[in-house]
Amino acid sequence: MNRIVAGASWFARLAQASFVGIFALICAASGLVTMPPLDRDEARFAQATAQMLESGDFINIRFQEAERNKKPAGVYWLQAASVHAVSTVESREIWAYRLPSVIAAVIAALCTYLAGARLYNPTVGFYAGLLLAAAPVVAAEGAIAKTDASLLACVAAAQAAFVFIHAGHRSGEAKGVLWPGLFWIAIAAGILIKGPIILMVCGFTAAALFIRERSVKWLSHFRPLMGAVILAITVGPWALAIHNATEGRFFIDAVGGDMVAKIGAAQESHGGPPGYYLVLIWALFWPAAALILPGLRQAIATRKAWPSFFLLAWLIPSWLVFELTATKLPHYTLPLYPALAIMAARTVEHGSAIRWGITRKLGASAFTVIGAVIALAIILLQREYSSASVHAGVIIAALAIAAASIVAGVLLWRGAVRIGDDRHHNQRSPRLYPTQFYSSGS
Repeated sequence: MNRIVAGASWFARLAQASFVGIFALICAASGLVTMPPLDRDEARFAQATAQMLESGDFINIRFQEAERNKKPAGVYWLQAASVHAVSTVESREIWAYRLPSVIAAVIAALCTYLAGARLYNPTVGFYAGLLLAAAPVVAAEGAIAKTDASLLACVAAAQAAFVFIHAGHRSGEAKGVLWPGLFWIAIAAGILIKGPIILMVCGFTAAALFIRERSVKWLSHFRPLMGAVILAITVGPWALAIHNATEGRFFIDAVGGDMVAKIGAAQESHGGPPGYYLVLIWALFWPAAALILPGLRQAIATRKAWPSFFLLAWLIPSWLVFELTATKLPHYTLPLYPALAIMAARTVEHGSAIRWGITRKLGASAFTVIGAVIALAIILLQREYSSASVHAGVIIAALAIAAASIVAGVLLWRGAVRIGDDRHHNQRSPRLYPTQFYSSGS
């Protein structure tokens, strides 16, 4: 029987998961109805979906008269189902096209909770789900009618299933079908939404574990034959249909003209040097900015334990690929954020952020500066894009964020705030912290 952790009641875990889901829903749904289309890609996705509904052609994606051979049809199908269920294509209500992204943000937070709970304990999972949902880039993509929130949900679901499958293998549990089924369904959905990105992230994770363990016995727990069947009956029919509908142009344009071209040269002026995402992460993952360095350091220090190694394998190889790719957009690394969230949450639960002075002070500095910048941006953006004067409530909210950021940052800098509970941990050595899965050097 799959167990997240001994001693935690089902009611407590349900309450935690419910809180994470509701919090993620609030974060992603903010501005759902009031915000106009935020960028040209959102408008293009919505228009292509509207044309799909109007024409009845759910295979060949078009934007106006041109074929839109960039991404698979998955997200267009989700948006079309949403519009059909809650609106009409004639009304062109953008919020109806955004609902799949909102739901995806909630799913991503819940799957992050499950992965963190299985790797460590429900407290880590709880903090991780909240940190992911609160990240500005996750909340923003959750309120936009594009592919990225849906891809995040697929990757988080696949990796959460991966965690349960591998943990079951290590603990000697009987092979089941629930988690392998979820894994392969998430892989199939990820392919239909954004092509091979999910294969890269999960594939690098699996390759790293293979190199570490030098064994493929655990792969049988994934039920690869079942996976092949799931992929064949989900991705296969669409791939054949789009190939016939476009006479092969879709794969030529999507793979050669879109994906491969982005690797060697910056497309549509979206470029940046290596280190681009390393700079942006402090703002995009705030308020977890204070915990990124302590979390990463702790994961590296405990890398001999498989939970920490799994998170590093999820994060580092794919991050390097994104940094070396010529075309860059802030949300490209979004599928890696759950790993960062779990690392940060482990720091919160364990309390190591207090002991490591350098990472604590660097994290405190980043948290304070970014918080103050966000507060200032709230006022400036309101002033720039609103015809009315800045509302007093907006100013009060911005000042509250700035004050809270400064106070929390100063306390963290001075080590005057307590994070986690160190009573049951070895405080002399940062090399290994025992958890349910750390026994026997696993």
